Amino acid sequence: MPGRDAAREHAMLAKVLEASLDPPSPDLAELAKELEAEGEGRQLRTEHVERVFMARLASKPLLSDRLAYMVRCWRGCDDVRANSHRHPPEVLEQLPAVLQMIGNYAGLSISCAELFGLEPVPASAAAATLRGMWEKRELPITFFVKIADSMEDGVDEIFGSILAVACSKLKGRHLMDQRTDDLYFIAGACDKKRGGSPKLAQALVALPSFLPAPNPSAVAANPMLAMMSGSAGSRPPQPGRGYQLQTDSFLGWVLAPTCVDTALYKEQSARHIHFQGLARKTQSAVVQTQNLLRSSMSDVLEQAKAVVNPLLRAGEGTRDAVLSWLGTLITGTEARTKSANTLDQGGGPNHFVDSLQNAPMPMQQNLDMRLQMQAMQAQMLGFATPGMALNTLWLLLDLVSPIKLSAVESLDPYYILREGTLHATILGGFSEEARFGDADDVAKVKADAIAADALSSPVKFTTQVFWLAVRAMHVLLVPVLKEDLCFAVGAGYFQSRDPSKMEACLGEHFLHQTILESSAFLQSLATLLNLEIAFCLCAALPHRAAEVVAGKLTSGSVLTSEISPQWQVLPSCILEDLIETLEYFVTIRPPGQPQSELFTHVKPDLLLPLVTFMLGSGGHVKNPNLRGKATTILMTLTKQRDYLHLLETSPILANDIVPGCIRVFTAVEKTKQSYYDIRMQLKYQLRIPIMELMEKVLPIESHQKSLLAFAHSFSDEFLKFLNQLMNDATMQISEGLDTLQEIRRIVREQGEAGLQRPSAEALSADEQNEGGEDVYRRSRADPKEHCKTYMKMGHRTMRTLWSIIKEAPIVIVSKLNVLQQLLHSCLNACLDRLVGPKCLELKMQKGAANDFEEYNFKPKEMIQMVAEMYIYVARSDKDRVQKLIVEDGRSYRPKTFQKAVQVLKREQMIAAQMLQEFESFVQDLNNLSASQEAALANITIPDDFLDPIMSEIMEDPVLLPSSNTIMDRKVIERHIMSNDDDPFNRMPLSVKDLVPQDELRARIQEFCQKHGIVAGG
Repeated sequence: MPGRDAAREHAMLAKVLEASLDPPSPDLAELAKELEAEGEGRQLRTEHVERVFMARLASKPLLSDRLAYMVRCWRGCDDVRANSHRHPPEVLEQLPAVLQMIGNYAGLSISCAELFGLEPVPASAAAATLRGMWEKRELPITFFVKIADSMEDGVDEIFGSILAVACSKLKGRHLMDQRTDDLYFIAGACDKKRGGSPKLAQALVALPSFLPAPNPSAVAANPMLAMMSGSAGSRPPQPGRGYQLQTDSFLGWVLAPTCVDTALYKEQSARHIHFQGLARKTQSAVVQTQNLLRSSMSDVLEQAKAVVNPLLRAGEGTRDAVLSWLGTLITGTEARTKSANTLDQGGGPNHFVDSLQNAPMPMQQNLDMRLQMQAMQAQMLGFATPGMALNTLWLLLDLVSPIKLSAVESLDPYYILREGTLHATILGGFSEEARFGDADDVAKVKADAIAADALSSPVKFTTQVFWLAVRAMHVLLVPVLKEDLCFAVGAGYFQSRDPSKMEACLGEHFLHQTILESSAFLQSLATLLNLEIAFCLCAALPHRAAEVVAGKLTSGSVLTSEISPQWQVLPSCILEDLIETLEYFVTIRPPGQPQSELFTHVKPDLLLPLVTFMLGSGGHVKNPNLRGKATTILMTLTKQRDYLHLLETSPILANDIVPGCIRVFTAVEKTKQSYYDIRMQLKYQLRIPIMELMEKVLPIESHQKSLLAFAHSFSDEFLKFLNQLMNDATMQISEGLDTLQEIRRIVREQGEAGLQRPSAEALSADEQNEGGEDVYRRSRADPKEHCKTYMKMGHRTMRTLWSIIKEAPIVIVSKLNVLQQLLHSCLNACLDRLVGPKCLELKMQKGAANDFEEYNFKPKEMIQMVAEMYIYVARSDKDRVQKLIVEDGRSYRPKTFQKAVQVLKREQMIAAQMLQEFESFVQDLNNLSASQEAALANITIPDDFLDPIMSEIMEDPVLLPSSNTIMDRKVIERHIMSNDDDPFNRMPLSVKDLVPQDELRARIQEFCQKHGIVAGG
């Protein structure tokens, strides 16, 4: 034919088809005659290929022979392609058509043997024949795919058996034996981009081993489950399916290899192979091993992607099957979110270390035994192990990675309200999680969404995989992060106490860090975090969603009282998991080391506005502990240049950081006591980073303006904050000084040994459990550490109070009750303790070394701040300040203030101008005190003129309606700031309930004027 080289085409086909027409083989003799009769001669052309196949296949009654022949033809074509330089282009152009016909006729030889005059082939026989060829490596994958593609029916039954065998060969896969040949055979068969077939992808997900049916009977019958659920007679809890999918499903086998899960692999585990004898290993050797393991873990992820991505592309059915598997595994692992199923049992690193050292059962003091028990727990309760959890999460992170920030608005927050089998599988327990909104609000939002037809439209894959990834953070990631923090703390604690426990903890920590500090993992995790942060901001501020996704959320405010429906429906654990994750990556880095690489990928212009929103939006985020943690993260991140720059220059942060700090400071007031120190209030620890952050921003003019604006616009909130700040300062300094005095007394009387925790013999009966152990061992504070902690906190709190009074003294002076608290309970009391009669108790014994620095006690700095705060408030209203100080019969002493002046002069602790102001202030103050004393010396004050609690002359008497008691307004308002009740009967009371007593007030003013008495107001 024109344009074709007939001779060379014939030569190629004769070789590929194993056919000769001159002379013809017996099975082609008839074909040769037909071609001669048609005038075609004895040369083969592409147009003859089908007739050759009809003749040759008809002569092979056995399917195995037919397929073997077709395989040889297929390989002949491969050989032609491999040696393409030996064939002219016009011959090579015929090859695709030949390959197509080989596949078609191979399929026909299976599904339609009657076409060749042969007996039909049962599907089971066809499957067995193909399986036998595959097991002998006689079945090229491309040929396998071509046959499947050519068949209309029977693909699942015939080809599924081969896929099932290939899948089963992956069971037991681990890092040292990854069985990649079988895995890539399956991946290649299903990947259309690499020549695979969507039909085979459909056959794969139809296999029982892809998503096995639930089989809880064997586990539910286990008596251990009944014991774990409560009494022996109670019904055992239904086990999850996470462990079943990990051990008995195709994707579970694909994702199984891990460097974690020491208890599963024992002697073959990465820890036993690589991290034995850690005390003798150098840091470079450890890093080299971690890099080797990281490379292996990256390989595992790539292998998983090679299987999963083709399934997602093959069609809706296969995509839904993958989503169902992921959702089912996450749901099956939800038991891990319960504190009983983590190594620290919800008590955190301190509890983990304490139990590893003091647990009553020896096996609980052995980390390997505890890991083994956790593996048994996973099997009984059905949750995936930590290694499987991390691998599954990493796969999901990779699936989320293509989603751009610009597409965040397309991620549906109302998806959490969807119903239906697939949606329920994806959402799992998230549907039952507490929401940001109340139950009634969520129900209304759902009703409105249904009415608007917002829950029946098609769901985008990006929304589904995003929600899966967010769930995976909650179920798969956070429990692992908490446990790794335990390993890190345990390694440090046992370093000098128990080398074997140290090595076990450190080995586990190194293994977890192999994954958690992998650059690839961190980049993928940061992508999800950025999406999640933007998603939350868009839900909270839907009117500004376009600014969020465009990266233009740069002005105005993110604090709002309006709670959007999008925000109300979100599970509150989303923010909790976000903060837990960020907190881990902040905490896990040793002191002095740079922050985790994660924070180079998380966007500051998204994270800082979200954290600021959390701080100042108590109506949206009701967990004060969570908001306190958010402040810690923000404060830590400001050590990085890009975060600090944004903090210093962003108009949004300038508007909202200070109000947010003030609101979260007051919100943590009712947090619980510390479990590990019965005298330590958790609120103090949460407030430290809040105060540090305020001190960092208050020198900036834009933040100063924000403080003043907030103080004037939200005076009640600001005054409540000041009340709590002053209470903290007073209590912390007092506790620190009291503890220091107690330490001095104990050492003086008993020596250093007296500071040790009591021995078992020294405990009273009610302090011991049945085994004779100290039941309060977790709560008994080390006196020295307790003193150091409170001294440090007291100085920190006083510095924050100093910063605020410096910037906004007028706000404090304008509220009499707040000013009185500042002067009486805080400044006067502190000054009295530092330079008053009690100051001698703080002096060291003769010859003893000064230990102020050891205990974080800085009396000079404290006196300086107190003196300057007197000056700041006196500049606003000197008369009022001095009158109130003189009224303080508990802490004010003229000699104390005079001594403070002497100390400041001697030590040159403040600037000359400030010292001059303070000296003049003290002189006028003491003169006023003397005149007051003289005025009161010879008169008797009527009882009804005195406040019943403070026993001071009332300035503005008011009636408390429920108890019918009259008190001074400043005293009762100060009480209401903290308690909101009548102090005499505990009935609810607010400032607006107070009834002015004008007639009594006039009588008091007349009495004071007559006798020359100056009242504080």
